[in-house]
Amino acid sequence: MAQQLSFTSVIEGAAKLPFVRIDRTEFLTKNLSKLCTQLQLQKAITVGTLHADIPIEKLDRLAKDVINAETIKVTAASTVAGIPGGFAIAATIPADLVQFYGHVIRIAQELAYIYGWDDIFTESSDLDAGTESQLVLFIGVMSGVEAAKKAITKLFGETAMKSISKKIAAQALTKTWYYPIVKKIAAMLGQRMTKDIFAKGVGKAVPILGGAVSGGLTLATFKPMTHKLQKHLSEMAHMSPEEFAKYEAAKTIALDEEDFVTDAELEEVVVEKTVTNDWTCSCGAANKTKFCPECGKSKPAGLPQYKCDKCGWEPEDKTHPTKFCPECGDPFDDGDIT
Repeated sequence: MAQQLSFTSVIEGAAKLPFVRIDRTEFLTKNLSKLCTQLQLQKAITVGTLHADIPIEKLDRLAKDVINAETIKVTAASTVAGIPGGFAIAATIPADLVQFYGHVIRIAQELAYIYGWDDIFTESSDLDAGTESQLVLFIGVMSGVEAAKKAITKLFGETAMKSISKKIAAQALTKTWYYPIVKKIAAMLGQRMTKDIFAKGVGKAVPILGGAVSGGLTLATFKPMTHKLQKHLSEMAHMSPEEFAKYEAAKTIALDEEDFVTDAELEEVVVEKTVTNDWTCSCGAANKTKFCPECGKSKPAGLPQYKCDKCGWEPEDKTHPTKFCPECGDPFDDGDIT
C-alpha cells in the first residue's frame, strides 16, 4: 500500500521555495500605487486595505489581474530546485506537488493582502504553526471545503475587519478556536494525496502533465481554485461591518461532517444523481429514462448545474437555467456553474 502523504509536510516543503513568500508592503505598494492616493496606500499598508477608503470594486479588479498574472507564471513554470538542501529533505513528496502548492501559497497571500490581511509569514525562515494553520485554511477554501470557508469567515472578522471584531489576542494561533478544524482539514486533504492516486492525477485536484514535465501546472486546475478564494474574500469585503457581523454570526463553527466534504466530491454526487435520475432533454421533455420518449435522444452523461453567482438564486431545473436570473437580472454563464 502506498504511504499516505502528510499535507502539512507538503506545505512545509512548498513554503521553502524561494519564490513563495510575498513581501506585503512591497506587493501593496507595487499594485495599489496606480489605483489610489498615497494617503490611501499608506493606510492600506498600516491598517489594511478595507480601512483605507479604497473602493472594493478596485480591489476586485486587482485580484482578478493578479490571478491572471499568477496563472501565466504557473502554466509556464518549470521545476524550481530551490529548497535549501534540495527536495531530499522531503524525499517522499513529488516535486510537482511541492511546486504546485508553492504557487497556491503565493496566490493565497496576494489575495489575502488585497482583501485586508496582515502579514501571513513571520520573519523566521521556518514555517511556524500559526502561519501553517492559516495557509491550510486558505487552501481548504480553494479546494472547496465548507469547513474552511466557515473558519476563514471567522478569521476574516479577526483580521481584515478588526474594527468590528476585537477578538485578536496575544496568544499562539495554534491555540485559537480554529486549530482543531485546521488539523482535520489537513488530515482530509492529506488522505487524497497518496503516491498512487497522485500518479493518476490526484483525481481532479492536482493533475500533472506527465512525470517529465515538472512545471506543467494547468490553467484548468489553478485558476478555478484561486477564484474560489477570491470570491469568498470579495463577498465578505463587500459587506458593511453590520452586514458582516450578521453574516459571521450565521457561520456557526459547530461543524458537521459534511462540512469537510469538498466541492469536487459533492460534484461527483450531483453528477451521479443527474445521470441516474431526472434530466431534461433539449426538446423540453423531462425524463428519468436513458432515452427521451419524445424525440429519442439519449441522456447526457453529467450535466452542468447552475446557481446565480450574484444572489444565489437556483432554477427549478438546475441543468437548464433561464437566460437571466429573475431575482437580480444577472445573465447565466459559465461563472454560474456550481
